[in-house]
Amino acid sequence: MNSPTSALPDTRKLRCCDHNGSVDDVERKTRILNAASSMLTTHGYHAASMDSIAACSGMSKKTLYQFFESKKSLFETLIIERLFAPLPYTPVETEPLPQQLQMMMTLLAEQLLNEERLGLLKSIITETTRNPAVRQIVTDLFHLSGRALPVQQWLTKQAEAGHLHIENVEEAADLLFSMTLGGPLLAHLTHCKPPKEGENLVQFIAYGIQTFLKAHST
Repeated sequence: MNSPTSALPDTRKLRCCDHNGSVDDVERKTRILNAASSMLTTHGYHAASMDSIAACSGMSKKTLYQFFESKKSLFETLIIERLFAPLPYTPVETEPLPQQLQMMMTLLAEQLLNEERLGLLKSIITETTRNPAVRQIVTDLFHLSGRALPVQQWLTKQAEAGHLHIENVEEAADLLFSMTLGGPLLAHLTHCKPPKEGENLVQFIAYGIQTFLKAHST
């Protein structure tokens, strides 16, 4: 019979690649986050120990703790920087509202629907169903990041300016996401239908935005 630890990854075999030469702190942190992402998607949160992440990143465990005080803080940073990263876009106020929203949601689609983030998101969804610690981390970070999302800030600004009638910005942002990216994201995660890509995705987002703005026009 296998021992309880026999299913866990052998940290001696988890060096993701050879890391030679000197690197700066930015590169070290990137390697650590890459290793944590790889460990989470391949082995799950429980098996992704600091020892295994150190081996995968080609660094010492001591180096990991110089950047992250705990495994929890490491995975919080991973989720924030890889899933809830800021959108590289500042809306131009003189542009029409549909155009501003189209750019924001298109960039958000590019951010969410790439291979690494989809793999990370699948792993997190799996972990939240069986690991209360991960579920609490994701819940806390989701609310924290949601309040800082540029979409919510944009909706708040448009409501305050009288351009849109919105009673609850948080609910409106959730609705907008559902109408534009909810379906495509679900298709990518579950393969329940062919995922929308390219021009089909752009048109789908535009249709959702048109419907949303029509419902909230003043």
